[in-house]
Amino acid sequence: MMSTVFSAVVVSIGYTLLGWDFAALLEANRHMVKEFELDTGPSIEGITVAVSAFGAIVITIFSGSLLDWLGRRAILVHSSLLLSLGGFLMLWSPNIYILLLARLIVGSGSGLVFTCVPIYISETSPPNMRGLLGTMPQFMFFVGTIFSYCLIFWLTLMSSPKWRIMIGAIFAPSIVYLALLVYYLPESPRWLVSEGKISEARVCLQWLRGKKHDISGTIVEGVDFISDTAIGTVQGQSLSGLTSSQIWPQNTFYWHLSDPLVDLLGSIHETMSETITGSRRNSFFPVFNSFYFPEHEHRDDNSDQQTREVYSAGEANNGDGLRTSLLSQTANVEVNDTNTSFTSEGSSSYLRRHGTQEFMASLHDHDIEEEDEETGGMALPHQPAYRYMENTRRHPSRYRILRLSETADMKSKWRVLLQPGTRHALCYGILIQALQQSAGISVLLRYTPEILKQVGVVSLFSDIGLSPHSTSILISALNALLMLPCITAAMLLMDVCGRRALILATTPILILSLSVMSLSTLLDTGSLECAILFHLALTICFCSYVVGLGPIPNILCSEIFPTQARATCMSFCSLSFWFGGLLSSYCFPVMLSTIGLGGACGIYALVCCIPLFLVYYRIPETRSLNLELIADIFKLSRQPPYVQ
Repeated sequence: MMSTVFSAVVVSIGYTLLGWDFAALLEANRHMVKEFELDTGPSIEGITVAVSAFGAIVITIFSGSLLDWLGRRAILVHSSLLLSLGGFLMLWSPNIYILLLARLIVGSGSGLVFTCVPIYISETSPPNMRGLLGTMPQFMFFVGTIFSYCLIFWLTLMSSPKWRIMIGAIFAPSIVYLALLVYYLPESPRWLVSEGKISEARVCLQWLRGKKHDISGTIVEGVDFISDTAIGTVQGQSLSGLTSSQIWPQNTFYWHLSDPLVDLLGSIHETMSETITGSRRNSFFPVFNSFYFPEHEHRDDNSDQQTREVYSAGEANNGDGLRTSLLSQTANVEVNDTNTSFTSEGSSSYLRRHGTQEFMASLHDHDIEEEDEETGGMALPHQPAYRYMENTRRHPSRYRILRLSETADMKSKWRVLLQPGTRHALCYGILIQALQQSAGISVLLRYTPEILKQVGVVSLFSDIGLSPHSTSILISALNALLMLPCITAAMLLMDVCGRRALILATTPILILSLSVMSLSTLLDTGSLECAILFHLALTICFCSYVVGLGPIPNILCSEIFPTQARATCMSFCSLSFWFGGLLSSYCFPVMLSTIGLGGACGIYALVCCIPLFLVYYRIPETRSLNLELIADIFKLSRQPPYVQ
């Protein structure tokens, strides 16, 4: 998997550029004011931030369509071109107008990077590494922040700091980023499959997994979890010993607020853990068998050989077998309502009342073919590829193979976007991205040097011979350096503990640290103890943020949408991120001038309670699950009720 990991590192370099620009902009604003004689005019800080955010928002509006049209790799290449062009213009910037144009271009490139990088990593990563690799952009962001602070610290030691170098230095790494994207990075196999480019998808997937990795096993056993789960349930393999109604009685407060998907996917993970620890081979989750723990498993050679023979038999004739296998992931087939076992109460109520086992058993009724009136044939059934090929050999008249282009015509991207399950996931994605920015931690990160000077932390280092401003930059760099081990721990725990567990564990620490910062500022008497307490609470606040609420919203938003609508939904989530960030950037100075730093931290502590309750009651766990499975469960749990 070294190629997959290195690809994630390559695309995450874009976040390094974002981190560099994030840390350098505020410091550069301090020095460009005098040169452009803007002391009495509008705030240069507000102008540069607004222009960058405007560029990011405008490009994000179209990013979904661009990603579906040109592909993930092409958009990443265009983003590197924009960042390198913006960096060059900032190095030059003879006047304020060229500078604002450069900021607009850099903002556009940042918007593309922010939207595309999580999508690319989620679509190319194996399920058991998707959390680890999905946290890589956050790690690279702070790497860029550290390098930026180091450069700024060196420049502030000069008599006349060169602000153009501070913000224009991203030009050099942008060129390196462009070269790596052009000459190294493959296209996302999932996007290639959605475009019907099966042979190219095979090449890219083989390159990502390694030459020695058998991609046929990955493809065949990495598809359609639901029908296999339903079959296992019918055969007596219970998904959960307790139903949702048994775990949470219907009259409880949790039962009324919680989303049934939280209990459903939670019981899936519990059963998966019990099955993996209790047996060598996971017979209940065939999607996990070949992909997750191959070095610890003793596979049934006869069973594997039969599966591969079936796959090989269908693989002839220019890769039709691969087309069939991949098509079972991407084909969107309407469910025959006449065979649906859901009652008129609706699927959500059905989950609550009947529990996980009966719900998964009822999904088996959805694995049927739909009659295609236009062609007179039968659409591809929603089942694993190897089962499909076996059924095709036994009953060739009942099935017909559809090309991916035909499948794409059957359901457009916007029809998928309007499905109840996709709308449901989109609401969660928009909410969690907006709440992440509304929590104000990104603003505190941006203003860290100014905050440290205000609370008197820099006075602790007055004996080292540095100016207070240079000292605040140095302390900010050390704070950012301290976050790297925390992010590394988050990367290692993301696929072990899960997304929900990390947010639920770190957000209370975040709230507590913000509350301590608020109290230490409000009760500040200029004492040394208050300054030390504030700095300690600020460090804990940042460390807890980068483990939970920082990287996880992006990971969740890249996982919960179907491939056909992932780019468009992700663009909506990115819009909420940029609007939330813009709102926080303008509210923070206002709060500082009215209620002070302590009041602002207190408000942020209250806001952080909202994503905590949102995740606890409404956001399901997605670790180690196939992307198609997550999208299908969201879709099927929001199926319209059927009235007999």
